[in-house]
Amino acid sequence: MNKPDHVAIIMDGNGRWAKARGLARLHGHKRGLDVAERIIDHSLEIGIKYLSLYVFSTENWKRPDSEVSNLFSLADRYMSRFEKFCKDKVRVVVSGERDGLPVKLVEKIKDVENRTKDFDAICVNLCINYGGQREVVEAVKKICAKGESVTVESIKQNMYNVLPDPDLILRTGGQQRLSNFLLFQSAYSELIFTDTLWPDFTNEEYDAILEEYSRRTRNFGGINGSK
Repeated sequence: MNKPDHVAIIMDGNGRWAKARGLARLHGHKRGLDVAERIIDHSLEIGIKYLSLYVFSTENWKRPDSEVSNLFSLADRYMSRFEKFCKDKVRVVVSGERDGLPVKLVEKIKDVENRTKDFDAICVNLCINYGGQREVVEAVKKICAKGESVTVESIKQNMYNVLPDPDLILRTGGQQRLSNFLLFQSAYSELIFTDTLWPDFTNEEYDAILEEYSRRTRNFGGINGSK
């Protein structure tokens, strides 16, 4: 099977999953983190080299303070898996603005990024306080500050992290939009949407989606798969 090198996932549906069960939204987010950890492990097992996860968008600040705080607590919990990162040789990077994040979380992000920077089994890109439009604006500011020309390549080199463009963007939860996720990088990404809410997403459905991806022909504006 022709697997993508870089999969990016919009993990949508945690709140609706909890509501359907008469639970607080936090329960949906906790279940969603468990699923994210399982999908990361499965991606590692099947040879995905880069996995980007949309954890918290710049628009999510509009949510109630208690929910925002709980989301950051869950992100902090994931960052505490350092021993497993070492065991599995997982490199962790975070894309997004650090301003406004809890100081403890920012410190933990810096520590984990530094201590995993040489691992290469898989790179997990956590998009926290992330917005695709803001990323491009910040990249252009960096380029101008250095007196360089603004080009496609210079923008790529000044993003939050220099990673390959996603081959596949997957969104769960039934919505069919990117919601400000990897807008610049998604120019030629394959898009697949599923109605499954993120807390119900299984390894089997993930494998089926990767199989669907493998059957697609990517032309990149050319003919017969030529770039």
